[in-house]
Amino acid sequence: MNVTSLGKASVALLAVLALPLGISAFGPGSAPAEMANPLPDIERGRTLYDRHCAVCHGATGRADGQAAYLLHPPARDFASGKFRLVSTQNGVPTPADLIATMRRGMPGSAMPPWEWLAEEDLKSLELYVRHLSVEGQVANLVRWAEEEDDELPEAEARAIVDKRMVPGPLIDVGAPRTPDPVTIHEGRRLYLQTCASCHGEDGTGNAPVNLSGELRNEDGTPNTARDFTIGVLKGGATHEEIVRRIVAGLPGSPMPSTELQPEEVSALATYVLSLVKPGAQERVLQRRRTVPVTRVAGNVPTDPADPAWAQAEGVWVALMPLWWRNDRVEGVVTRALHDGRTIAFHLSWRDPTRDDDLLGPTSFSDAAAIEVSVERDPPLFAMGATDRPVDIALWRAAWERDTALARDVRDRWPNMVDDPFLSAAADLVDESITARAVGNPQALAARPEGAEALMAQGLGTVGPRSGEPSSWTAHGTWTDGYWDVVYSRAMDAATTGEPALSPGLSAFLAFAVWDGEFGDRNGQKSVSVWHRLQLAP
Repeated sequence: MNVTSLGKASVALLAVLALPLGISAFGPGSAPAEMANPLPDIERGRTLYDRHCAVCHGATGRADGQAAYLLHPPARDFASGKFRLVSTQNGVPTPADLIATMRRGMPGSAMPPWEWLAEEDLKSLELYVRHLSVEGQVANLVRWAEEEDDELPEAEARAIVDKRMVPGPLIDVGAPRTPDPVTIHEGRRLYLQTCASCHGEDGTGNAPVNLSGELRNEDGTPNTARDFTIGVLKGGATHEEIVRRIVAGLPGSPMPSTELQPEEVSALATYVLSLVKPGAQERVLQRRRTVPVTRVAGNVPTDPADPAWAQAEGVWVALMPLWWRNDRVEGVVTRALHDGRTIAFHLSWRDPTRDDDLLGPTSFSDAAAIEVSVERDPPLFAMGATDRPVDIALWRAAWERDTALARDVRDRWPNMVDDPFLSAAADLVDESITARAVGNPQALAARPEGAEALMAQGLGTVGPRSGEPSSWTAHGTWTDGYWDVVYSRAMDAATTGEPALSPGLSAFLAFAVWDGEFGDRNGQKSVSVWHRLQLAP
């Protein structure tokens, strides 16, 4: 690593992270075991950050990335110096804390996991994120001094930040207690005294201060207390993690630290864990999974109800809303088959309301999309990257309905006052609908398919593929609160730029779902990370 290329700010940071002193920069005692090897490469961390993190956290880590406006909770502003998930008594994260957050992601937010990255890459990312935090805090201090008509040399500001960013002693998590009636009794009593005012007496987050939207982060952005019963816990649902959240709080958020005695903390953690429904945390965790594509002897089925789908292994894929809400589509079960010529994907998800209308100004359709990439290292799941397009098949419930009979406002409001001129001059109807007159594919007079083939090369670039029509088709049905949709396409590329698929190929697959009941549209959606797609020979 060329240290001279980093500038004095980064050199100072490296000095803090590698202090060969009796009092380590990582707290009392020796440096963590993961730092026994040579320091990670900060330049490698910069490259990884620009590729995977800057779109949300911003180029300088100030939560002002291109996609930041889509996210709630907002991306972390590293310049604040506050990190939510810490294991230290002073609330400063250790390298292990930051790496654990990157590896796991943050359930309850749009922060995805990066557990598929190599360990040395995660270490490099951690080093660069800490560098951004230090640089941001130094700049904030200098600017604050200027606003106060005071003088604070950068070297003094850096010394203050360097001292501030030294992690303190680790929190003693102790041993978990048995969830017997006595422990639950003691834990619930402590919960009602210290937690219920925000999280509600039953742990569902129904406390008035939470429902009214009064809870705010230090930066003024809104926050909500966790509903423990749905199992979405940002730091994990283990005894150790719950104890750390109780003792350290969530720095920068309304969740405060506490000064309970160790036995009290253990009882409280045991009670909180008793509120979490079994299996809930596992359903919400984002992990890269493998979707096997079984080869069938006959033609692949395109009917969602075809019994041939029983031959395909179902894989649960967790989804995360970019604008978080508890009442959401948790995930999809996907299956895949191919016959050597055509590949098909079966998606199933729970949606209690059937929304298949786009005729009103506040009507939003249920929808789902799949993205395919054959790159060895695909671009960020959020719509590809420049010169690195992703192939997208978008299905809408309203389009599915229009395949039977195209509808217009007369179908939505059949008793409205009609325009006799348009009734008399039927050949002018298409010209009167301006979007249709200029060839907008969203305003087709007839829709042969419930799906549309799209391509994207980054945020804001999604659009129909040019050239010959894609071979993507889709058909969906809604029954008893569940959508089942089958997508299919030719394995050979049907148009320029469409990725070719072949038996034995390993590719990548990602998903997005829109729930019309909650007004989902455009960037307001639930998404997955990339998952491996393995086609059988």
